Amino acid sequence: MVEYSYNKIKIINDEGITFKDGTIIIFEECRRNWAEVKDICINDTHCVAERNMSANEPYYIFYSNNKVKIVFDSVFFLCKYKNKKNFMNLQIKLNRLGYSSFDIS
Repeated sequence: MVEYSYNKIKIINDEGITFKDGTIIIFEECRRNWAEVKDICINDTHCVAERNMSANEPYYIFYSNNKVKIVFDSVFFLCKYKNKKNFMNLQIKLNRLGYSSFDIS
């Protein structure tokens, strides 16, 4: 599993998430893999990741072919507030794009 800090995200669009180093998470690939792992029909889910906001470093794990973990690990002043805000913003962006994540908190 590859791990990235949320701060390494370059862009989030309807196709997926692109990181500054060029790595791309493709949402439809994640959705397909989620359905396969959970043994459900792909048409019955829009889930692309699992999330845990209560971890020491909140994170999302995206179900791409090589799973990608995005951690919210800012360490500057008011970092807990900023990490929580970014965590929620990612969930909102996923929802607006028609995708979801599974809460494992």
